[in-house]
Amino acid sequence: MTHQISEVNGRAEIAYAGETPWHGLGVKVDGLQTAEDMIRHAGLEWMVGLQPVCRDDGRPVEGYRFTVREDRGLVLGVVTDQYEPIQNTQAAETIDALVTEGGAHVEVAGALGAGERCWMLAHIPADFEVVAGDEVKPYVLLAWGHDGKHGLAAKLTPIRVVCNNTLTAALGGKWSKTADVYVRHNRNASIRIEEARRALGLIHKKVDQTKEAYTALAATPLDPVGAVGYFRRVFPRPVAESSNVSLEAKLARWEEHQQKLLQLFETGQGNQLPGVSGTVWAGYNAVTQWTDHTYPMLQSGKVSATRTQSVLFGSYADLKRRALSEALALAA
Repeated sequence: MTHQISEVNGRAEIAYAGETPWHGLGVKVDGLQTAEDMIRHAGLEWMVGLQPVCRDDGRPVEGYRFTVREDRGLVLGVVTDQYEPIQNTQAAETIDALVTEGGAHVEVAGALGAGERCWMLAHIPADFEVVAGDEVKPYVLLAWGHDGKHGLAAKLTPIRVVCNNTLTAALGGKWSKTADVYVRHNRNASIRIEEARRALGLIHKKVDQTKEAYTALAATPLDPVGAVGYFRRVFPRPVAESSNVSLEAKLARWEEHQQKLLQLFETGQGNQLPGVSGTVWAGYNAVTQWTDHTYPMLQSGKVSATRTQSVLFGSYADLKRRALSEALALAA
């Protein structure tokens, strides 16, 4: 299962509205969907329970529990006895606050692995243009874990329409540090989910701030020499370290990446638009296009599921955060 989407009896636990995902799996739905609807369409109505952790002789291990997917009896993780599961339906309620109060609608919902991590992507109807013809659609990524390693996290995730780039980092490796809203699994989780619903209402304000930031990037000139410096700060030159890959091979790959980034800066999707060409906005979008569309593509022409997950939840999500920080420093 190279796509790493959870499957039950041959059915992928994912539902989507709009275009078919790259893996071609899941249930396609029509019309505007609430989070509750998408949970049902994706088959995520199952519950997570807690069971004792026992030694081989049957004696319990004090202070620890297994998180168990109850419909299949699968162990998803090991947690302390302070842990309180956040059910999929509870997570959906936090997004539905945006649906009912702000007109948002969910476009994707799914689970990874055996259900250790689940997520939703909801579109907020507050689209804007950075320059004429360069539209950005704001989304909220909501993700939650049942593996004992992740709570419930929400983050504003704008998408540039002209190239389908996710403009900000998604959640990266440490959700609690990168999310706009984060809820831990503990006995106060239900109370904090209510707080999260109220906090999500601030997302609209953050959309306005994001528009201002992107407009500032588009108003700041950047020539090819400056672009090279920017790319080298985002992707530092490799140094010798204990690794199976030689420094010479790393430098060759790094130089190849640098050339590709400069090419995307000049001719990437949307980067030749008037008001975009020759700006920091074009430089930043060269990085996001490389991360979203070049990096996940294998030499075989297939999309790597592992690399795609890294863009959303791993080290390459953290890279986008650095790219935006460096770009904003140029525009300051």
